Amino acid sequence: MIFDDDIRILEVLYIYFSVRNFDVQSFSEPVLCSISKNSNCCLNPCADIIVIDFQMPRINGIELLNHQAQRRCPINIKNKAIMSGARPDEYIDKMKGLADTFFQKPFHMEKLYAWTKDCVSRSDLSQPLGNYDDALSRRFIPGIAR
Repeated sequence: MIFDDDIRILEVLYIYFSVRNFDVQSFSEPVLCSISKNSNCCLNPCADIIVIDFQMPRINGIELLNHQAQRRCPINIKNKAIMSGARPDEYIDKMKGLADTFFQKPFHMEKLYAWTKDCVSRSDLSQPLGNYDDALSRRFIPGIAR
């Protein structure tokens, strides 16, 4: 899952990872995903990897991660990352216990890809992902055909 209010970044990441056989769910607003709603997270994780932009409308990345933690999100913390154009020292303390990795924009796609490969090695891909609101997960992003 990728969260970023910049549609161009979502498009680039969606295409980059889709052609590498990742099943990408992308959200321009965190409130579109059931993670941020007042429902309980599933027993099974809704994703294997989550990358969240810090600055988004209505709720920032740290707040979204806090919502996940409060609902006992089963996604491995090492498979969660924050990305931002700001310097990482502004977020490191806030990320503790919520996400393991920080990517400063602009970032090198190779570094992000290497991190995702590490995430995959930590994930049990034989386990099904939990249910999340399928209608919301299939929102179309301009310029991307799903």
